[in-house]
Amino acid sequence: MNGTQHHANHVILIGRVIQTWKYGDDLIARLNMRRPAFLPPRDKGPQSDLVSVVLRNAVTRGQVVQNEMELHVVGYIRSEDRETHLASLLKDVDLPKKLQDLKVRQIVTEVVALDWQIIR
Repeated sequence: MNGTQHHANHVILIGRVIQTWKYGDDLIARLNMRRPAFLPPRDKGPQSDLVSVVLRNAVTRGQVVQNEMELHVVGYIRSEDRETHLASLLKDVDLPKKLQDLKVRQIVTEVVALDWQIIR
């Protein structure tokens, strides 16, 4: 490949909050976005897509985001490896004692908000 590659990592989205949780000083909001009619339909299930959005330092700032709010987000896509407790991924499963502290590698892809606002 030559040195004239062009890349863009810029995301603009509007979605409805369906879940939130805290991760350190950040607030993570899971957004549901209706798929526009001009995009290919899904084979099965609802015609929407989900994405997790990192609202940096929202916990520290005391910013509140609740389910059913609609957010407008401008940001970028980030992927990272995380070590996650197996028990946190299998919430309703009674794991044996020796598996409760087991960590698994998880690749997380999310949108990091550079600018966001509640629109409804």
